[in-house]
Amino acid sequence: MATTDRAARAHDTDYAQALALAGLLAGASLSLSRLYAGSQWLLPTWLTIACALGLAALLRRLGVGQLLSLLVMLAGFVVVAGILLFADTVLLVVPTRETLVAMLQATEVALREVGAQAAPVDVTREFLLLTCAGAWAVTTAADGLAFRARQPLLTLVPALGLFVFPAVIRPTSPAWYTTWFLLGAAGLLLFEGRARLATWGRWVSSASSRPAVGWRLPITRAASTGRWLALGASLLALTLPSLLPGYGQQPLLDFKEGPGSDIGVAINPFVSLRTRLRNPVEVPVFKVKATQRSRWRLITYDRFDGTLFVPSRPPQRSLTPFQGQTAGELDPDVQTAQVTQQFEIQELISFWLPAATAPVAVDAGGRRVLESTDFRSLTVRQRVRKGFRYSVVSQVPNVRAEDLVGPAGGEYDRPELQPYLDTGNLDAAVRNLAETVTQGKDTPFEKALAIQDYLRNPDLFSYNLNVPSLAEGGNQLRRFLSDVREGYCEQFAIAMAMMARQVGIPSRVAVGFTQGTPKDDYLQVTTHDAHAWPELWFPRAGWVYFEPTPRGDGQVDVPTYTTAIGRVPVDPSAPGVLPAVPGGPTDSTAPPRTLAPEPVGSQPLGGGGGQPGLLERPAVRAGLAVVLLLVLVPAVKWSRNLLARRRAGKQPRDAVAESYTEVTSWARDAGIGRRGAETPAAYARRLHTDFADDAVPLVELTGLYERAEYAAAEPGSEQAHLARRLARSARARLAGRLGWRRRLAAALSPRSLFAPRPVLRH
Repeated sequence: MATTDRAARAHDTDYAQALALAGLLAGASLSLSRLYAGSQWLLPTWLTIACALGLAALLRRLGVGQLLSLLVMLAGFVVVAGILLFADTVLLVVPTRETLVAMLQATEVALREVGAQAAPVDVTREFLLLTCAGAWAVTTAADGLAFRARQPLLTLVPALGLFVFPAVIRPTSPAWYTTWFLLGAAGLLLFEGRARLATWGRWVSSASSRPAVGWRLPITRAASTGRWLALGASLLALTLPSLLPGYGQQPLLDFKEGPGSDIGVAINPFVSLRTRLRNPVEVPVFKVKATQRSRWRLITYDRFDGTLFVPSRPPQRSLTPFQGQTAGELDPDVQTAQVTQQFEIQELISFWLPAATAPVAVDAGGRRVLESTDFRSLTVRQRVRKGFRYSVVSQVPNVRAEDLVGPAGGEYDRPELQPYLDTGNLDAAVRNLAETVTQGKDTPFEKALAIQDYLRNPDLFSYNLNVPSLAEGGNQLRRFLSDVREGYCEQFAIAMAMMARQVGIPSRVAVGFTQGTPKDDYLQVTTHDAHAWPELWFPRAGWVYFEPTPRGDGQVDVPTYTTAIGRVPVDPSAPGVLPAVPGGPTDSTAPPRTLAPEPVGSQPLGGGGGQPGLLERPAVRAGLAVVLLLVLVPAVKWSRNLLARRRAGKQPRDAVAESYTEVTSWARDAGIGRRGAETPAAYARRLHTDFADDAVPLVELTGLYERAEYAAAEPGSEQAHLARRLARSARARLAGRLGWRRRLAAALSPRSLFAPRPVLRH
């Protein structure tokens, strides 16, 4: 008989674990919402998980071995996937040869498009096939670990893989489904623990052994003290760190990978930006208010290895505190415009901060801002997330053609420019092409214009995001310039940069975003604004950008100094030219001209300022958290008592027990509660001794409670109403004898929230 009982309990536990496992996998699969633009993927994925769990349970019930079960599960996936995704190829529910061929073709297309598209992607049959296959594999592994290997804890491993994998592809912030996943994991652990206890035998404690407690074990003094310690430790962990000096500052020793890990070790110019530009979903990256439209540079690269543009050294080694110096970016005599920008991050997950050229002031809301001397970029120690705001003031050069003309002379012999002249990995055909295109041009500016005009010639090159022949193989740059002659921004930027180096002009490649689309009072920048462009160095200007990409959608602007009119230098001595006004547009010897300065954060984006607001200060937030907890405790206790009264309903016994519990819970919070081994009658006598007549209502309520709990006859509705009146009277009279400190402690103390409630019999 005992064996039968244990088998029945194990069988029930299997059902409970199956439900917990189903909830865990469903919660983990919700993470796939990061990868898809729609929700049409959800039903096929959940049906796949349900079918896998059902088939695995059936195979266990039939006693099929593990190896044969794996083969049946594989065949089962073909059947399920055929019904869900290839219904037009199956014979009723049986897959045909056409079904298998369609699956193979869909797999090839999906694997090819994985490297060509960026999340979130449209829900297609090809991508759904990969998703359902992964869900089926994870479910099979989790079910085998839970029921065949009898290791429920290990089921968290494949489920966690399903949950984390989308975050690796698209590292956005966790969403509400994280709670679902954690609840599923907690449920699985709970049922696993109960299953293990069920194999030991019956519980010693039960509802009959201790009325109004149920299956809970008795609360000892040590357990009560442990709960208080846990509560205190939790409160300190939530509030104390933000009050300590140095909170939020940089560590003395930083063992993390640090800024720059989001850019990897290289940008492949033939596959990287294409995934974002080809994405049919235009994802908002950030929005910005600015006093002047500009390109928002993220990072720059300086070394070409023949295929990839890579940094000359790891980004962590070039980080220094932001100083706002423009000596390495701009010539001191070039005219500039002061551009104030106020950014709000939306879906950009990065360490690097977009900004206009040559930032001189940054306010990141209290975060410490660093700059990379190699990348010419702004960065913070932690990845920026949605809602992060910062302000930047930049000195954007107003470059004119007359700033770029003239021979270079010995200006390009500076040691700091030599890395930007390296052509050691350049193909010989590209070298010859650069010399041919610039033949007859005397100055660096004329050579740069010749290269840009060559690449923008619509008879020679065209803009195309779908050039699979450039995605693999060697000599991509040579094949792009001589054979394919189709590509997108990165190919054109790298081609001009390397051709410029070949003819003696220092160059680098910048990656960032174009100016964006005006919307209300700000510019909206999306993934379709991602762009790469070359930057060339000139002695009397510094680093200036060119635009060789022949993109005709209006999102790429050509610099004024490279247009048909703007590329002609203005001669101040020529007839009809107005004399130069100091600081004016034709005065090349005047000091840098700037627009009227505007305070950073004077018009905060979305109502927030550049300076950290009152609610952003750690001490204020910690204080608000404490106040919220203090207000929350009385509200939770009031709601709990109200709910308990309604649950007691019309059952007099439950109503009496609930009234008594409510009074004793309040007394415990006030410091006059029952002791560990004290019976209700002994407790009532002690309070009567301490508080005399004010404890009489409690004494009467205790007698009513004992008769309701232990007498053979059930109490009536009159006793229930009487218990309610006695409870109100006892609490009011006892509270009148306590000081205001004890009454306040009773209202704010969370002790009663952890006390067991009466077991309702209905």
